[in-house]
Amino acid sequence: MRSLFLAAAAAHAVLVAVLFTASVDVMLLSGIGIVATLVTGVVGLVRKGIGAGMWAGAVAGLIALLGWGSWLLVWATDPDRNDPVINVWGILLPGLAVIIYLVAAALPSTRRDVAG
Repeated sequence: MRSLFLAAAAAHAVLVAVLFTASVDVMLLSGIGIVATLVTGVVGLVRKGIGAGMWAGAVAGLIALLGWGSWLLVWATDPDRNDPVINVWGILLPGLAVIIYLVAAALPSTRRDVAG
């Protein structure tokens, strides 16, 4: 699980960095961010992770979905996007998700059976 959360943090960090530096359409980045978040969640469920790391990973995933999804909300309210828009939640929440994914990677996400 640790490598999964580190990969998720790296993917979201790259997307946030591209959001600030490149002239890529933010809707494309938003779609990639949402897909990356959903894939991370599905892989975590398939691996049957448990523990504090999985809870932190779930919180990070929810925050990432809210952040990247806010760009889709902006697009739905103004499909032409002629006016410059500053979406504070779309910038802050994916960055916060990166930090929480790193915390989730540090927390234990498996339960070890102790032979008595």
